[in-house]
Amino acid sequence: MNTSFPRLQRASGESRVAFAVRDGETRLADLYQRDPCRVLFPDPEPGEPPQAVLLTTSGGVAGGDCLRMTVEVGPGGHAVAATQAAEKIYRAAPGNDPCRIDVAIAVAAGATLDWLPQETIVFQGSRLKRRTIADVAPAAALLGCEMVVLGRAASGERFASGLLLDSWTVRRAGRLLWTDTLRIEGETHGGAGFGAANALATIIGVWDAPQPLFDKARALLTDTGDVRAGVTVVNGVMVARLLGEATAVRAATIRFLTAFRARRLPRVWHV
Repeated sequence: MNTSFPRLQRASGESRVAFAVRDGETRLADLYQRDPCRVLFPDPEPGEPPQAVLLTTSGGVAGGDCLRMTVEVGPGGHAVAATQAAEKIYRAAPGNDPCRIDVAIAVAAGATLDWLPQETIVFQGSRLKRRTIADVAPAAALLGCEMVVLGRAASGERFASGLLLDSWTVRRAGRLLWTDTLRIEGETHGGAGFGAANALATIIGVWDAPQPLFDKARALLTDTGDVRAGVTVVNGVMVARLLGEATAVRAATIRFLTAFRARRLPRVWHV
């Protein structure tokens, strides 16, 4: 008798959006999307750069799903990329592979990208492997943010079993500047450096002259209430962390990014 679990149909989605400067303005240059990945282009506020809002029409990601997202900004361009809502990673069915999300970011010489996805909520029993690779050219700038929430605290859920493997890599002119991997497998309460926290936000910045912006970030993170926060510079890459309860971390992240960028976050963050 075959006692193995059946393999369920899974999603394999992809989106690719590229911006380039034409007639003195940053405009959409290329777009590709395959279900369940989609890209929306809301009208930005006057004077703001164009925005790309990424979403998954499936409403979440399940075990065995594979998604790939690419965002590119050509020479001299300036764009903002965000996600429509928090990404939900559902409990994995027995016998299924982890879900995989690959993000590729390319910022050309003289260009600027603000990569500002909303939080990823990792449900109890889910299994996620996510990899983000950013290639930032000399004289280019990248501000990136990722936030993970372990379990649905409002429903009384803790992330007591499952897998989160979340990695970041930053390269400049083909040279590795910074790489970091967070691995959580099973219970974190009271361990793994999280204590009672159930959320972690990581903010990175890549600029030719990081010191003044590092000083600005450090000043903004001196008072974050119940959220533990810190910032450092590694090989020219600014790395800030905010750790605490999910609602408080989200609020602190919004305050920090709004003050740091001196402009409001995309509207999808506020609806």
